[in-house]
Amino acid sequence: MPGGDREKRAKDSEEWYHDSMRTGAARRLDLESQNPTPESFLEEIHAIFNSGTLRGAREVAERGLALYPDHPDLQRLHYALRPFEVRVNPNARISDPRPNYEWLKKNWAAYQGKWVGLDKGELVAAADTLEEVLQALEGRDPKSSLVHHLID
Repeated sequence: MPGGDREKRAKDSEEWYHDSMRTGAARRLDLESQNPTPESFLEEIHAIFNSGTLRGAREVAERGLALYPDHPDLQRLHYALRPFEVRVNPNARISDPRPNYEWLKKNWAAYQGKWVGLDKGELVAAADTLEEVLQALEGRDPKSSLVHHLID
């Protein structure tokens, strides 16, 4: 797209923009002609978000916060709409929960009304109170254990 067309689109607040967002759902606020208030940014963010466009709402929140860095609602929305960060713990060990669930499917009827404590698909304790089951599971790996109340 030639540079002049882009400038024309940036000036027209009713135009939809696609290049940076690729969503087509957010209208660009024309900062020079509208003299936006924090409330106008908030309205635009809500309208864009309600149309299902997270990236567009995020961009408008960022632009609003740049102009009004101390506005609490813009700060809150900017934080809430930020890209989330996923961190993997290479030392985390995940135990397979299926043996415990299989035990429950096979044996639930015999233990109705009881608390059961399972470890790797084996019954460790069945009791009337949670405290008794937790005491029986002490010292076991919590990643492979399951506590469940089988309600009658």
